[in-house]
Amino acid sequence: MKSISFSFLFLLLIFKISYSGERCHTLSRDFLIEKDTLKKYILDTVDVGSKYVKIDIDSSKKNHFRTAYDLLKENPEFRFEDDKIYYQGNLLTMIKINGQVFDLISPVGLLRMFPSGILSSFNLEPYTDPLNKFWGNENRGINSIDLRTSSGRITGLLGNIATKYNFKSKYDFSGNTMYFRNNSTTLFDLNVNNNAWNWGADIDENLNKVLNNKTTVHNTIKFKNGDLALKAGFNHNNKLSKDYYTDSLVVLEDSKNYTNIEREQKNFNRSFNINSTWNQVFDRFYFDVTLGIQKDNFKFRNSNKSNIANDFLSNDSSTVQGYNGRINVGYKLYKNKVFLVSSASIGQNKAVNENNYQNDSIYNRVFNRINNGFVQSRVSLKFNLNKVFLGDLYYNVNLSKAVSLNKINSAETKGSEQKNEIQNIGTTFRWSKPNIDLNTNIYYEKSSNRFESGSYQKSAYRNHGVLYSSSLVIRSLKSRLSNTATFGKVVIYPTLSQRDPANVTLSDNYSSIGNPDLKNQSVFNFSWNANYQMKNADNLNLSYSTSLNRNKIIENLSLLKNDTTISGVNFIKGIRLLSYANSENASSQNSNFAFTYVKNKFFIPNLSFQNVISYSTSVTDRYIDNENFADKSAIYGANINTFYYRDSFSANILYNLSLSNNRFTSIEIPQISSTFRTLSQTISTTARLNYFAFFNLEVSNSYNIINSAGISFENNRTDVTLSQKYFKGKIETSLNIFDLFNQMRQNRVLKNDFLLRRESRTDLIGRYLLLNIAYKFQNLKL
Repeated sequence: MKSISFSFLFLLLIFKISYSGERCHTLSRDFLIEKDTLKKYILDTVDVGSKYVKIDIDSSKKNHFRTAYDLLKENPEFRFEDDKIYYQGNLLTMIKINGQVFDLISPVGLLRMFPSGILSSFNLEPYTDPLNKFWGNENRGINSIDLRTSSGRITGLLGNIATKYNFKSKYDFSGNTMYFRNNSTTLFDLNVNNNAWNWGADIDENLNKVLNNKTTVHNTIKFKNGDLALKAGFNHNNKLSKDYYTDSLVVLEDSKNYTNIEREQKNFNRSFNINSTWNQVFDRFYFDVTLGIQKDNFKFRNSNKSNIANDFLSNDSSTVQGYNGRINVGYKLYKNKVFLVSSASIGQNKAVNENNYQNDSIYNRVFNRINNGFVQSRVSLKFNLNKVFLGDLYYNVNLSKAVSLNKINSAETKGSEQKNEIQNIGTTFRWSKPNIDLNTNIYYEKSSNRFESGSYQKSAYRNHGVLYSSSLVIRSLKSRLSNTATFGKVVIYPTLSQRDPANVTLSDNYSSIGNPDLKNQSVFNFSWNANYQMKNADNLNLSYSTSLNRNKIIENLSLLKNDTTISGVNFIKGIRLLSYANSENASSQNSNFAFTYVKNKFFIPNLSFQNVISYSTSVTDRYIDNENFADKSAIYGANINTFYYRDSFSANILYNLSLSNNRFTSIEIPQISSTFRTLSQTISTTARLNYFAFFNLEVSNSYNIINSAGISFENNRTDVTLSQKYFKGKIETSLNIFDLFNQMRQNRVLKNDFLLRRESRTDLIGRYLLLNIAYKFQNLKL
């Protein structure tokens, strides 16, 4: 209720400020003769073409939003999800700085670092990799963002140093530096902290002195005809978490366990990687080389305790190391019309895994060593007829071999091996005009998959047939309306871990085991997307996708009625055991639908509105405790986002609604069924005020309520931030007050994981302070 009142007051404040602003603007026009230079919305789209969109940045926004990420996050045309950025529904896979590709860090990662103060505009445009550009196969759809400065160049040093301290002996130190010189760019990124768990979690004090760090170095050098890129990274991380959870299975009444279990998890991870890329383009010749190595160490400890049963302790460790390499070579045979392109790649990964699981009655030790290697080669003859009709004839071969050695408890070591050989011969063609793009890939695939486990289990599968993928893009109304349709058929091959019966996984959720009789899965996909760009950057987007799966690889569930030994592993009564299988449903359909509407100048200037409606459904048949059930799930979602901005004030209100419905119906006896319904609602509000001389004020509130089959709870939290900049913005300090009203002593989460519903809670310390100090330095020539 407090959150709803809070949101209502925000709306009143927005309209009051808007009314006052319009009134003052009228007075200034009539009496003071002053001009309001504020843009109508955050980023003003000044040019829309068939190849790119240019977005100018108003100077007032540079002072209000610290980074390029902050600028774009408040624009309803951009969406950030899973550390990815989307523009009008299109994924932006590449980022540039003044036209130069910056591909050794994710677009979102660079946007978070790059200061808004030196930017003049964003360019959204198609990006084509050097090899396809060499033979003229250029993209037309927007898939990259270019950060532009006023002069079109940047030289010098740019970076920041920041530290956080929360008055509980916890700190976080981070810094990054970017160096630009001529055609060379270098990035150094460092983070050191003793934050072994979430800032707010009240857990064990023993890890206070544990240091975590992450260091990465990126360097790109642009040549006249190519570039060289190098990336090296090291990561050392410790994490501790503690929560309480209750599980219940959706179908099996006798497996519903409402025991409150205390779980403590400790994670340790150390990784190192080096990657380099070099490409060179000449008049008749092209080549690129990529090399990479990596090594990861991982340890995980899970301890579960309850007053009744199911106490156990598990320790997992894993070491993974490997390498990969690739070379592409292209040669122009005849003018700019005929090209010969060849590629080869090789790689190997080695993994050593160990799992120890024990409770009051059993102890299991599973040791596993896996070696994966592959070799791939491709040769193609490509055609380019005036960049209108493009195509090629190609032959591709992919050889892979995976070997697994398993030792379970004191039993003899068992070995498993899987060999895959896949050959493709086919053709691609593209017919491209300013308003239409047709792409088709049709190929004949022949594959051989052989699996062997020990001396008693062997299986071989051969597959051959015609596969394809096609897409059609039609642009109209001066490229403001775009329709895209795609369809295709592919084959998915089971992995060694899915087939290996000696590959047993034990956890607090499910235990799983491989199935040597798994068949290949074939998938038919279809999708359609329509996007209409209106005036004032208003936008409509409608999308639909569906897939039909034959022999879909699924997991069947068994609830063990007695103590059992499988492949040398001891299982106690009540364990939830998953086994891989192929679905008997001939289609196993998955579908998604989404509608997005973006409106700027919503009733009043400076107020933007975004609405998203989505629906997804999936159907799969699976066996649950030896009974065949139809597993049908549907998720309904709605999202309403409003944003208001003026020079010294901004406010954002976001409402999310999600309804999930999971229904399981017995195929033999339809009267036997069970349903999980979960309704989740979230209201998030944020207001920023810059009227004060000594500090800026930001207030945010998040209110979430969950209802699901007898479970109902809410999370409510209000945060306040006081911040100010000094020395022309070089030093920025802020004081964060988390959970101002001390409302959130617990964080409660409800998650539907496959067939399991898990309600968990984590104890929090409630209200606490966090001091942030950041120093920005730059010595640039723009």
